[in-house]
Amino acid sequence: MTTEFRNTKHTLILKKIVTVLLVFIAISCDDTSKKSNSLLDHIPKDSQIIVKINNLEGATNTLRDNNLIKNNGQVAFFEYFKNLPVLTTSSQPEGLLCFSPLGKNDYEYTYISKFDPSLISNDSLNTKKIETISYSNQTIYKIQTQGNSFFATQKDSILIASSSQLLIENAIRTQTTPIPVDKDLQKVYEVSGTENDLSVLINGKKLQNIHNSLLPNTELKSLQNFSGWIAADATVDQNAIYMDGIAIEKDSLSSTIGIFDNTIPQENKIAKVTPITSKGFISYTYDNFDVLKKNLSFAQDRALEDIPTDLDDVLSGVSEIGMIFLEKENILVLNSLDIPAIEESLAGDKIETYRTIPIYTYKNIADFAQVLHPLVQDFESKFYFTHNEFVIFGSSTKSLKDVIASIQNQTLLNDQEYYKSTIQNLSDESSILIAGTVKNIKEYISKNTKETYTKQWDDLKDKGYQIGIVQIIKENDFAHLHSVLQKNRDKGVATSVTQVASTTLENKVLTKPILVKNHRTKGMDVAVQDIENNLYLISDTGSIFWKKQIDGEIMGDIQQIDIYKNGRYQLLFNTANTLYLVDRNGKDVNPYPKAFEKPMTQPLSLFDYDKSKRYRIVTTHSNDIKMFDAQAKVVTGFRFKNTESALILPPKHIRIGSKDYILISEENGKLTILDRLGKTRVKVKEKVDFSKNEWYQYLDKFTSTTKSGELIQIQNDGNAVKQNLGLHEDNNIIATNKTLVTFSENTLSIKGKTLELDFGVYTVPKLYYINNKIYVTITDVQAKKVYLYDSNGELFPNFPVYGNSVLSLGNMDKDPNLEFVVQGEENGILIYQIN
Repeated sequence: MTTEFRNTKHTLILKKIVTVLLVFIAISCDDTSKKSNSLLDHIPKDSQIIVKINNLEGATNTLRDNNLIKNNGQVAFFEYFKNLPVLTTSSQPEGLLCFSPLGKNDYEYTYISKFDPSLISNDSLNTKKIETISYSNQTIYKIQTQGNSFFATQKDSILIASSSQLLIENAIRTQTTPIPVDKDLQKVYEVSGTENDLSVLINGKKLQNIHNSLLPNTELKSLQNFSGWIAADATVDQNAIYMDGIAIEKDSLSSTIGIFDNTIPQENKIAKVTPITSKGFISYTYDNFDVLKKNLSFAQDRALEDIPTDLDDVLSGVSEIGMIFLEKENILVLNSLDIPAIEESLAGDKIETYRTIPIYTYKNIADFAQVLHPLVQDFESKFYFTHNEFVIFGSSTKSLKDVIASIQNQTLLNDQEYYKSTIQNLSDESSILIAGTVKNIKEYISKNTKETYTKQWDDLKDKGYQIGIVQIIKENDFAHLHSVLQKNRDKGVATSVTQVASTTLENKVLTKPILVKNHRTKGMDVAVQDIENNLYLISDTGSIFWKKQIDGEIMGDIQQIDIYKNGRYQLLFNTANTLYLVDRNGKDVNPYPKAFEKPMTQPLSLFDYDKSKRYRIVTTHSNDIKMFDAQAKVVTGFRFKNTESALILPPKHIRIGSKDYILISEENGKLTILDRLGKTRVKVKEKVDFSKNEWYQYLDKFTSTTKSGELIQIQNDGNAVKQNLGLHEDNNIIATNKTLVTFSENTLSIKGKTLELDFGVYTVPKLYYINNKIYVTITDVQAKKVYLYDSNGELFPNFPVYGNSVLSLGNMDKDPNLEFVVQGEENGILIYQIN
């Protein structure tokens, strides 16, 4: 069960996801013969929540930087999971974290994984205290660590750990008389994904119990018998949490989702009349009221003929029933293509007109709750008005006037960008669609949690999180379930710059972040290294895909090649001793890594002469040059080997016309220009006082600067032409064939236009050519200001922005806007979008 939607101390988010799912719902109110997974065989029989961990380290990486968690570390709810010792000390990638009720409002956890000796053994720092308890000829370990304790035992190759000794004793007893796994649980477990780092399984019949345990100051009867087992794969981005899965129908039509059996979901339109000031809404759709009414009789446990018929004429022409939750009252909404027929059935009397819209009352007040329970509860409708395809009911005219005002002022949920962006990847048709404002969710939790935690939830930092959505689509004997909780931002105005993501690494940043191709999304990701020599690959939303330990600092920029010529790109880079090629999953590509006895003294050079993916990889070892093909085999046709002195720059490939040139710059001032075979192509007639700048093709000449700041150009006949540009010794240049950019002291020159920058400490300028446009960037690392200019030397609007390294620019996603990545704080990465 996969989805296209989008640490480990922060596994806390899982219970948060469950709470959010329950609160959204709160706003409204077959057999298998396959053997179950061995871990599942050991779960406590009364487990109500199971967190299926497919990749513990991956979960750590994706959860650590989630914006909501990172900004709310003070919440005790989060702290519980952050300090759960069984997770923070486990080295097994897979496990099941189960929660079972023990007492009225308390849950205990049980963790099941492959046996991990480190959990029940002392560490090198002796921070653990371990006791042994004998029970039924088995050993129970009591482990005290990090101020917490848990119990554990071993069953063959399985480790069972728990916060409760009683649960461990139960596990030992059931080893002799195993209890079969619930068949519905077995089903959802088997279809839950393995590609996502985390999945959450919830017993839908126990939703009310779970809710009441988490929020003991209220009871929700509407959650009773919601469904059978629910399984949802979690996708956690920096600014979003997505849950996608299924809910099994339990006890046929008696469950809430069973009410929609044999009905076809219709388009949910209630957001078109929902004020933006509302707390949220819930929408139910169906295609046949006779079928829905029959299903309701099962859910209400009464005969079909006992359900009142007063509303049959009204509801038979309706495709959507919804409740809007205003600040003080609820509103009921019917969506129908035949409004005149409903008006005729209601036969209401007009009592007043508000802003040209008549408001009606009617003698035989319909009791929607009597017919539609449990979908509609505790609602008394006295008044109504019609608008387009909607009939809108309320218990007071004031509430209806508020809705009318919102409709006429066009302050409706459906028109808001945050709502549109939240639902954009959901289906238009749902059996049940639930939307709740984050403000209301926070207030609901704060009001109903234990008093000890009220202030923590009151102070929850939720800026940018406007709304959460749950979608349920009934199909046969199960339902698809999707939920979205994401941080949204208003679309920026033209040429605005918006920070869209940030990532915090475990250690300080060592090398500047750089954008690399993502062949899966056709966008770009971020590669960066920290001071512990961990290489990270980070998504366009700031989520860490993986980290990989390498043997030293990466020299120069990370390159990319398509070694198999199949459109899938790998990362190519070198440290002082090793040449690496790493795939999208962080795995080494054979025959790499390639180690060298003689250290490399320059970053590697990558040549692709004809853009045919017939790569040449050149390594520099002081005055020794080696050329390899993509498979790391020596290219025997390249005959140039050694130089007279050490190279001060990596070899540089330049093509002018149809000819290839390879430039070799030595410490002794010798510039050698070779052809593809390593033979001299241009004999340079004088030595060069090299600066630190590499060579560029500018005006079809080999161009750089001298150490004294002169522009030097080597012609095809080997003669050098110099020009005094007034540059100081510590100068920088970059160039394309028609654009020259220089930087000296605080003066930046772009195509002859001189810009005086504030005095500071600046990075080397960088030039990008994207979509036929030139972008020039430079960063003042002292003032932490990033500048971006166009080819005419004009600073882009809203620059400079905050940053602490040279930026890397590209299109990271599918929209037309460019993004860039830059270092933020010493251990932080920032992603910006230019709108």
